[in-house]
Amino acid sequence: MHPLVRDLYKRVITVGKDYPGGMELVRRKAKAWFRENTEISGELEIRRAVARGRWYVKNELTAVIQLKKYRTIKARYTPP
Repeated sequence: MHPLVRDLYKRVITVGKDYPGGMELVRRKAKAWFRENTEISGELEIRRAVARGRWYVKNELTAVIQLKKYRTIKARYTPP
């Protein structure tokens, strides 16, 4: 496995710890995403796929986690 790909997988798992669906959901989705791209072999293609994955982790996963935290805080401090 390419070191960049391994690093991306670790990032997904680390960020996924706070994901609303749970760690098992994140792990299943990550494995599916990585298996879709098993045929990629060129260095440039790998770097592009890793960059896309990092963007997804940075923007999409963290946004969902922040939304979950916001909703939790709002539910705690908003009167019923």
